[in-house]
Amino acid sequence: MRIFDADRQEWVGHEQERRIAELHDRDAVRQGKAMRGVVTVLAVCGLAFGGWALGWKDEPEPTGYLMPVEQPEASPEDAPSPSASGGPPDGYETVQDAFGYRLALPDEGWTRSTADAVYGPDIVNYRNFDGSRRLQVYKVQEPSGYESLQVWLDQPKRRLPDGFDRLDLTRAAVGGRPSARLDYLADSLKDEPDIGPWYVIDQRFESVDGELYALAVYGADADGRSDEEALMETALAWFCPPEEICPEPAD
Repeated sequence: MRIFDADRQEWVGHEQERRIAELHDRDAVRQGKAMRGVVTVLAVCGLAFGGWALGWKDEPEPTGYLMPVEQPEASPEDAPSPSASGGPPDGYETVQDAFGYRLALPDEGWTRSTADAVYGPDIVNYRNFDGSRRLQVYKVQEPSGYESLQVWLDQPKRRLPDGFDRLDLTRAAVGGRPSARLDYLADSLKDEPDIGPWYVIDQRFESVDGELYALAVYGADADGRSDEEALMETALAWFCPPEEICPEPAD
């Protein structure tokens, strides 16, 4: 997983560094438990020896108070099973955004930028090398994702993208939580390259923290819509809000 450092405006850290840190913490815990076990064994031996010295001097010397316990040999079936999840799909990588979002993005060297938001943290945009594909994430103010999309659709037509063509508006649960999705086409988008008609998926949903978020995917309609569908599906599966610990999705 790469981590975006907002102060230096660059990606830092590696998955291996995180694993090393986790192994270090785990070993420290194991060492602490081992030391406590040694102290306990010494204390038991001391009590046993004291009892023998005080009350059992005439008895035969005991052969031992702590008998070794035979441990069964480990079999291959006893070994921990590998995780069912091998990480994000091929061609994707997980990133930890500066605002705390966990995301999964194509590993093609996407860049990050932000824009002012009317609610919550800044809007975050990730774009591919030529700006022809974009993933956007932000926090939603309205009571539900469906209401939020309705508010957006009900704004004056002049504020909608040029050539706006609504394709579909649906309600659909994401991870068992309420969600709504809007699909549309646009001839052009403000401050975006001229690539012909844009295909946009705008998904607004409740996440594990009970808060509402939006993920929007943008791409050229000319090359089909499967790449935008795949980007949205992966983004939803791997999204985790700030200050939450989310398991990796199963395959």
